[in-house]
Amino acid sequence: MPIDPATRLELERMAREGLDHARAGTMSLAEGVMELDASLYTDPGRFQAEIARIFRRVPLMLAMSCEISSPGDYKTIEVAGVPVLIMRGKDGTARAMLNACTHRGALLAEGCGHAGRFTCPYHGWSFAHDGQLLAVASPQDFGEVDKSALGLRQFPTFERAGMVFVILDPDSTLDIDSFLGPFGAMLEGFGFGSWHLLEQRSVPGTNWKLAHDAHSDWYHLPVLHRDSFGPQTGNRALYSYFGAHHRMFRPEPEVPPPLPQNDLYRQRDRVPSDWSIEALMVGGWLIFPNITLYALYRGGRRLLNLNQIMPGSHVGESLTIQLTLCEEQPDEDLRDAARKIADMVEQVVRDEDLANSARQQRALESGLLPKVRFGRNEGGNQHFHRWFDQVIATPDKDLAALFAKGG
Repeated sequence: MPIDPATRLELERMAREGLDHARAGTMSLAEGVMELDASLYTDPGRFQAEIARIFRRVPLMLAMSCEISSPGDYKTIEVAGVPVLIMRGKDGTARAMLNACTHRGALLAEGCGHAGRFTCPYHGWSFAHDGQLLAVASPQDFGEVDKSALGLRQFPTFERAGMVFVILDPDSTLDIDSFLGPFGAMLEGFGFGSWHLLEQRSVPGTNWKLAHDAHSDWYHLPVLHRDSFGPQTGNRALYSYFGAHHRMFRPEPEVPPPLPQNDLYRQRDRVPSDWSIEALMVGGWLIFPNITLYALYRGGRRLLNLNQIMPGSHVGESLTIQLTLCEEQPDEDLRDAARKIADMVEQVVRDEDLANSARQQRALESGLLPKVRFGRNEGGNQHFHRWFDQVIATPDKDLAALFAKGG
């Protein structure tokens, strides 16, 4: 889907702002320092509220379209204690359902793959791609049932910008376009619908918000990641906000690989209409509440690092699912480059970011540090936590209006 002219103009506006800051050596700053209760990371009651009021109420990006590109392709994932089955139907529609047989709750599928139908491994009930119950094993013995009423439990499912969003509330009426707003049109600029999945990794961690905070903050790069990226790496980020979501952009002219390259700076002398869409899309893109996207480059070819930060079974547990995708049909050289990038990203997140988060978690659980702080240069973190509180506090009936008006 081509990017629309109004979105292109907004991307150019952000690019001009970024170039102005790069030339001046400046950055945009939040109005003040934000203080939050440290118990937000340790309180089990707060954690349960996050599960109920966020992860089971808002659209969650659970799959890339290319993961289920053909009819019959499926993927399973567990989110906030809910087993989900995502599949592409014979009609080409992406659907998400509770991954549980309506007989007695056995999981229908695990992992990912391709299936003509889904047959329960417990008693043999079978289901179609659209979730309808096809057959009951030994029906003459089981007894009469209304098969039309025993299909898989359906979740509201939306496909936008080459991504599949799911709301883990079968009765939700929240509109995906209100939720994404203009951010959705910008994400179309990547053209993810035709990308290719190369690698997937999973890294366990502590509280999911500590993991997310690290993704929204480049302030720590030359310190925590000095051995990986070098102490000369810049620590500034420019933030643009779109409702609950935001984008991060680096104002530095030169960026050490494999961080997102500022190709825009190299094109700065061209007229804006000649700036490439790849240069306009550079940076980090954060989809509320738990997705981060970073464009990477190898030999002029564009790759994507995507992180799904999932809460675990309790307040001190999380799982970061890392996907590496490529824009072109991959050859062996590109697959090798993707593996090396995936290895590097996994190592940095596991041994540096999440290892540090584990130390933070232990300190916060002592109860002796009452507050945490986000500086004026950490606007993305402030934005996330502000929206986080708003969504938790908003009643179901007002949730759509909150996203539609952008906060």
